[in-house]
Amino acid sequence: MLKRFVSKFNLRYFLICDALLVLLTFGLIIASAKPAPIRFLAVTGSSYNSVSLSWEASDDAGAYKVYRSTDGESFKYVGTATGNEYEDSKLRTGTTYYYLVSARKGLRQSDIEKKKAVKITPELEMPELKADISKGVVELEYTKVDGAIAYEIIRDGENIGQVETTTFTDDKAEPNTPHNYEVKAIRYAKQPVYSKSSEKVKVKLRSAPALEIKIRDDDLRFDWDESKHYDNFKFFNGSELLMESDDTEYTLDEFELDKVYDIRLVAYSSENDYQSPPMTKRFKVIEEDMTTEAAIEAACEWGVDIANDDSFSYGTGSTAHRCGCYFCGTNIKRKGKRYEKTYCCNPFVHACYAHGAGDPQMLKTCQRGGAAGMNSSDYTRYGTWKNVGKPSISNLQRGDVLVRPDHVMLYLGDGDIVHAAAETWGPDGIKVGRAQPFYGKVQFVVRYTGTGRGTMYSIKDVDENGNIIEDEAAESDDTDKEESE
Repeated sequence: MLKRFVSKFNLRYFLICDALLVLLTFGLIIASAKPAPIRFLAVTGSSYNSVSLSWEASDDAGAYKVYRSTDGESFKYVGTATGNEYEDSKLRTGTTYYYLVSARKGLRQSDIEKKKAVKITPELEMPELKADISKGVVELEYTKVDGAIAYEIIRDGENIGQVETTTFTDDKAEPNTPHNYEVKAIRYAKQPVYSKSSEKVKVKLRSAPALEIKIRDDDLRFDWDESKHYDNFKFFNGSELLMESDDTEYTLDEFELDKVYDIRLVAYSSENDYQSPPMTKRFKVIEEDMTTEAAIEAACEWGVDIANDDSFSYGTGSTAHRCGCYFCGTNIKRKGKRYEKTYCCNPFVHACYAHGAGDPQMLKTCQRGGAAGMNSSDYTRYGTWKNVGKPSISNLQRGDVLVRPDHVMLYLGDGDIVHAAAETWGPDGIKVGRAQPFYGKVQFVVRYTGTGRGTMYSIKDVDENGNIIEDEAAESDDTDKEESE
């Protein structure tokens, strides 16, 4: 009985040993079958917070382990894939990541080499931008970017705004100047991360014609040029629409002193439904002492206005043009014959300073039917004139009076004169022309130094609070004068 027990025990012992030997042998086989490293690891896609990876599948791999690093040195396990693709999400936009993948077979996995890691930086998508200028401002619209919390607007390389919406209106763009716009998407508030800039969009607004404002008696006259881009105009004072037509002028009757006028001109194209940025003028009309420059300007403007008025002429005969002043009512010959709107050269220039500038002494002479003659003393006796000899044309100043033995002219600047010429007796006799043909026989030039009438109306630009905006050039001149003293 004992022998039988020992025999069975030995048999079982040997069977167990054989099984352990088989298992050990199989384990050694497994240990020796380490998977080969994977090949062709690549990034196949990414978003602002995720990345997609793929690699060549391995026949003997049961799964794949994915590792991630932010410095390319220290890799940490992030997940396992059963196929040859993996998506890693919840990443930080703008941070660079490195990835490695190891094939696993049983208890063994392939080696990973840091130098074979793939690199990817999740980024915001680049927005697509388009612009519309049909309403007189630059209206930008751009695509919504996943993950973006705001958008930065760039004009000509400078940031001009940051908004959360996918539209932006730029009403500060300078007209008649090409501007380049770009947009960047933004993620994170404290440490912003930006997308690449959109492709640039180039636009140029066409401004409305420039406004010219003139004071005529108690009226304000607004003029602007015709435009090849626009054929219709709207004219506003504040929010009040004063005119809508194709006219290029508007007269505001009976202006008020020290009142703020907020004028706006908007031009339209009826063909393509396009409008300009508004041409604006905010100003007051004030009364102030007339300066020499203002008096000269008024004299020149008066002369040009008469030259442009076809009802005035040089005269209809050798004596008619010499008879007094139409505005003073002294244009009556001895027998009571009136030579209405006629002037010859020296009474015309005299009237420019008498009625345009309002020089009190010349006006007094004009009212008596007289005028300065052809001698230097005829002007210098007034005390508001000085003889400056005969400078070159390039050294003449606006408002200078050019005197020849047979003719007197008023210099307008830029080589032009206005004068009552003797070539014709009709409306073309008072005209604007060039000084050069007449200047050779000029004997002397007299220059006005007076201040005209006591006061004048002036148009002054004001700010949003109605305060007069001082002329920077004038301030600079005053400062230089004070420093020299």
